[in-house]
Amino acid sequence: MHHYPPCRHPDKVIGITPHHDGLGLALLLHVDDTPGLQVRRGGRWFPLDPLPGVLVVNVGDILQVLTNGEYRSAEHRVLVDAERGRATVVMFQDACVAGTVRPLPGLGEARYRAIEYGEYVKGNFRALVEGTRFVDSLRTNVAQDEKVI
Repeated sequence: MHHYPPCRHPDKVIGITPHHDGLGLALLLHVDDTPGLQVRRGGRWFPLDPLPGVLVVNVGDILQVLTNGEYRSAEHRVLVDAERGRATVVMFQDACVAGTVRPLPGLGEARYRAIEYGEYVKGNFRALVEGTRFVDSLRTNVAQDEKVI
């Protein structure tokens, strides 16, 4: 569960810093109607209007690799509210990849190189601390020539 109490100075803090989820999927349930979750697209932040009882599904970086880039993880953040608290319930689902993370067969020329799962997890958490995206280091030359959304 995530709980963000009201904050008198919302312009001076952030609930959760901008990031991409690293693993499979994140399922987020809004418990109330307090806004705060935002997604970045094209360099701009867009709010996701909370709908209590509705699940928000975030694709993680590992699913981006497994689908060879067909599904992309989204950068997101949470802002606090000056007047109201915010509560969500989040469940993370990791992918079972039998020891190796790589694009699934039949999805065209691989846009990401294969890596052992344990190394993927270590690299991903290290990149999270550094504020970078580990998945970008796995891109092949084919993928590096593509436009990033």
